[in-house]
Amino acid sequence: MSVMNRLKSAVVLAILLLVPVLAHGTTPEEAAKSYFEEGKELSKQQRYDEGLGKLTLAVQASLETHKYHQALFMTYMALRRGVQAIDVYKKMAGEHPNSPTVHYWLGRLYLQSQSLDAAALEFRKATELAPKDDHAWISLGHTYYRQGKDAEAMAAYQTANKLSPKVAVVHAGLGSLYLKRSDYPKAQREIETALRLDPSLTEARFDLSLIYERQGEIAKAVKEWQRVLDDDPNESAARERLARTYFEQQQYEDAVREYSALSQVRQGSPEVFFALGEAQVMLAASLTDSDDKHQLKDLAVQAFQRTLELDPNHARARRYLDVLSSKHTPGQVPR
Repeated sequence: MSVMNRLKSAVVLAILLLVPVLAHGTTPEEAAKSYFEEGKELSKQQRYDEGLGKLTLAVQASLETHKYHQALFMTYMALRRGVQAIDVYKKMAGEHPNSPTVHYWLGRLYLQSQSLDAAALEFRKATELAPKDDHAWISLGHTYYRQGKDAEAMAAYQTANKLSPKVAVVHAGLGSLYLKRSDYPKAQREIETALRLDPSLTEARFDLSLIYERQGEIAKAVKEWQRVLDDDPNESAARERLARTYFEQQQYEDAVREYSALSQVRQGSPEVFFALGEAQVMLAASLTDSDDKHQLKDLAVQAFQRTLELDPNHARARRYLDVLSSKHTPGQVPR
């Protein structure tokens, strides 16, 4: 921990020691609300250390209120002080070992820092202390999923779903796990439920497209990929699937368009430039206008040259360049 982070932590802890918890109200709830509002105002004024101190006091005055923890969490994250936040919450957990909410938010901090084992431990503590609180079960499911512990993730999500059956991310998580098991009917049901609850879940929509693709419903898959790209034009996985599908269906103009867009996002990928060049070759072969053919041939040469810049050992790109520099007709596919 750096000297500056130690000093910042000391400032927060000093405020906690010097300011009486009930100074702003006759009840802990009133004090917490007052500290919360003061903390938000101080943060707006860019007096961040004072704001953190007030938000921490709000948390301590109403320890089981998620809203105050969330504000404190978001402020630490915005300031990129995750290490300091973990130190503060570890101290808080030591002082309040039976608080499920403190353990939950300490778990969130560990999860944010990619410390998955530590996060899972805190979330499990939270579920043991408050087994009917869905927050920790949901986050425990997310953590297990990221750890590759699919059975444990499924159990956590199912428990969360029993407690709160209308949480979109829970259905999305269950759907993703069923997809990994190739149980497409269950996966589709869960993901469609998730999207009804929250249409903005891009990853769930991408999973739905994969379900359609694997069941041979290509038109539906294409529609979902297009919706993903409408929401996020830089979502490269969906665009790559869409481009490949257009190519396989011999819709070469569409394939060229999508691979061209993808090459702007994944500029360091030799496979993307190779696929772009190959689509341009096939499109040229389908055209009758000689000028268009020549222009596409030049573009394909550029794409294959870029492929070799990124991967000098790419044999198929080199063979394509040999064909394009000879008298062979564009569209002849090298093997």
